[in-house]
Amino acid sequence: MSIVLDQPATVELPSVSATQLVAGIQKVGRTVAAHGAVLITKHDQPAFVLMSVERYRELQRAAEPDLGALGGEFDAMLARMQGQGDALAEAFALPAEAIAAAAVKAAKPRKPVRKAA
Repeated sequence: MSIVLDQPATVELPSVSATQLVAGIQKVGRTVAAHGAVLITKHDQPAFVLMSVERYRELQRAAEPDLGALGGEFDAMLARMQGQGDALAEAFALPAEAIAAAAVKAAKPRKPVRKAA
C-alpha cells in the first residue's frame, strides 16, 4: 500500500533513506531530536515519518476532541432550541377555530403571478 503525502508537508522535514536509517540510527536519532521528525524515503519516495515520542503525543492530544468545549456547544444549542418552545406553545394555545382557519388559508392554492411582458 502506498500513501501519497502532500508535498508541502514533507518538504519541511529532513529526509533519510531506509538504507541510511539502518546504517546510522544514532545519527537519525539526533536528527529527530533536533527537528522533531524525519522523513524516511524508500526508492526516493516518502515512506515513513520517524518522530519523537513527545511530538507523537502532541499529535494525539491535538486529535482528541475537547469534551468540555463540545459539552458547552451542546448546552448552548439545547438552550436555543428550548427557547423556541414558547412560540410553539402559543400557537397550540390558540382556539381550534383559529388553527383551522390558518390551516385552510395555507392549503388554498395561490393564484399564479403573471409576469409583465
